[in-house]
Amino acid sequence: MKEKLLNCKIIIEIELIDKIVGGNQFYEIYFTATNKEKYKISFDCVWDIRSAIENAYIQRNYEFQDNTQKKSSILLIQDSKTMQEFEKNVSGTRPTTNLKNYIIFDTVDTVIEILTEKEPILSPILEKKPKDKDIRI
Repeated sequence: MKEKLLNCKIIIEIELIDKIVGGNQFYEIYFTATNKEKYKISFDCVWDIRSAIENAYIQRNYEFQDNTQKKSSILLIQDSKTMQEFEKNVSGTRPTTNLKNYIIFDTVDTVIEILTEKEPILSPILEKKPKDKDIRI
């Protein structure tokens, strides 16, 4: 079967992925949306994460982007080659029935692919505004 992108519950366009933080199956991706607001998306129970800025991976991403229902930078991959390879490599040592494959990309050149069991959580990042007494001249 051919891979296909589907919208997930989060519909947002990412201008720039600022950083990826995490380990031990928990990851957060900090980014700036095209509306200039800052967010983080959190993934728990991550079994595989791949990040790339090389052209071959980016090409794979853009080859099937036109099939999405709404324009979004966070999508699910149906019939994922990455998931099929993961299932083959774990050889039944981990259950994969609840595993989902997400792809996240920005408008520059970063693509992140995540295999996880849980739905991601999107949170706005509220920037602290300086108080009048904090401003020094």
